[in-house]
Amino acid sequence: MPRNTEDLNARPHWQNILPGDLAFLIRSVELGSFSAVAREHNLPTSSVSRAIQRLEATWGVRLLRRSTHALSLTPEGEVAVDLGRQSLATLAEIGERLAAPQQQVSGSVRLAVSAAVARYVVVPALPLLSARYPQLQLELLIDDRANDFTQEGVDLAVRTGVISDESLIARPIGSFRRGLFAARTYLQQYGQPQTPADLAGHRFVSHQRAPRLNLLRFAAGAGGGEYAVNGHFRASSTDTLAEMIWHGLGIGYMSELIMRSGLASGQLVELLSDFTDPVRHPIYAVYQADRLRPQRIAVVLEFLKEIFGPEQTGAGLPER
Repeated sequence: MPRNTEDLNARPHWQNILPGDLAFLIRSVELGSFSAVAREHNLPTSSVSRAIQRLEATWGVRLLRRSTHALSLTPEGEVAVDLGRQSLATLAEIGERLAAPQQQVSGSVRLAVSAAVARYVVVPALPLLSARYPQLQLELLIDDRANDFTQEGVDLAVRTGVISDESLIARPIGSFRRGLFAARTYLQQYGQPQTPADLAGHRFVSHQRAPRLNLLRFAAGAGGGEYAVNGHFRASSTDTLAEMIWHGLGIGYMSELIMRSGLASGQLVELLSDFTDPVRHPIYAVYQADRLRPQRIAVVLEFLKEIFGPEQTGAGLPER
């Protein structure tokens, strides 16, 4: 027997919410405009705008502040986006659990990672992930700063150092140490230092915005202490510094992770490894404590453990 109009009007508001409308709201915040979402889905902008209007009409609140240049969330919109992401993740998990065996893992995972780690560690290993899970989509959010997981829709982030946010879970996936590295082309021109004292006659590359990354630490057996690197060439990103090292512009004090493919190919050389500080620093995969962890996120987490784990030396990864 068909339901009458009164019954339909009496049903809870949440039953009138379309998951696609929620997805448009979240994506509009991430991309900053309705038109960008429309282009992404090959739809007219009016379709995205109407989806937001339906949500606002159903809940009786304003979700977005609109201007000619940007979108911003109202307090009610922040609640809708935060809980909406959780709701869509729950729907996705239902589908994953009911549908397919492991080789059919699908859906999208948003991973936040620094530019240098993305370029030299994650991207070279992506063919391995793609071969295992051809239906899985990975979106890399390239940023050296800490991310707002809710605002930017981050599922996982790769981070080092202390994780102080109690709303996040930091799972150890590996470690790294810092060392001195140079291209063979540089060493052919300037020679190879044999002791820390020899560094005085060499060129360095250094970080323009993070002086702490320019403090070369020596091991206790080598006299200990720190040596402040003053770069002949400087840059504001680790990614660019790595390129400078590759191009033979100077010696750099860098994470071994970023240099390992060059070491494996023989294009780069580690210097004074018996003298530099051997201390290893932890690497974490970070995710929200209150967020469900669907299978697609779980397999990416295992992939990160594999490529950042202590057994990884660059073998099996494509050369640069």
